[in-house]
Amino acid sequence: MPRQYTYSTRALPSPRTAASQPADVDSLTRRYAALRLEALLTSPKAFASSYAIESAFTLAEWGAKIWRDDAVVLVCIADHTNPAQVDRPNARTAPTPGLGGEWVGSAILRGPLPVSEYALPHESGTPPCGSDADETRWQMTAVFASVAHRGRGLGKMLIQAGKDYARAQTPGGLRRVRLRVMIHPENLAVLGLYSAMNFIDVGRATGQEAYRTNGDFADWNLKLKSLTDDMKVEWQTARVAAVMECVEEV
Repeated sequence: MPRQYTYSTRALPSPRTAASQPADVDSLTRRYAALRLEALLTSPKAFASSYAIESAFTLAEWGAKIWRDDAVVLVCIADHTNPAQVDRPNARTAPTPGLGGEWVGSAILRGPLPVSEYALPHESGTPPCGSDADETRWQMTAVFASVAHRGRGLGKMLIQAGKDYARAQTPGGLRRVRLRVMIHPENLAVLGLYSAMNFIDVGRATGQEAYRTNGDFADWNLKLKSLTDDMKVEWQTARVAAVMECVEEV
């Protein structure tokens, strides 16, 4: 009989929501690393990075990706509706309070970002954003759902979780929340997913700009080392990535 699941989303502990790292941070780190590497193996064209680059990360480097001042990791958790079908714990099913079950999706939400860090060059064609006194600005990246659990709305759940988190972290008195993603224009399924979640196409960005606004500064240097000279120029100058934004009133 096929297994049945219920799905939920959670934000991993971060400096924004916790005074100190959780005692089981290494367990959380390993679980996230396993999910991220699965994403890079099964959907290599969906991400700017690669399995070759990230499989070489140390535990400390992975830990820096989930415990960071400027971003939060969101995970989608699958819980079996039939307790008799629950597997024994493994690298991705640890008894962490609120984070048990199987991790089957993830996303990173970076922000809130000041205008100076969020804004793209005029050449991108993107519209000006509001001031820091009017809105918070966020960059969403690395959205992924495990192949075995696709077709069940996990992508929409993660995007909505990002919206909800950004709204909850927006101080009173501000009027808007602005979320942005950068996507390869040939990834029609992902473009359609974000369009369905009220994101609109507002411009084009370079690969280097995507890395910068995603906060992946160290990873950008690793990416450059993996490219040919011609590809380095393309990643730094070609405006290929579709820039999509969703702006909502608080």
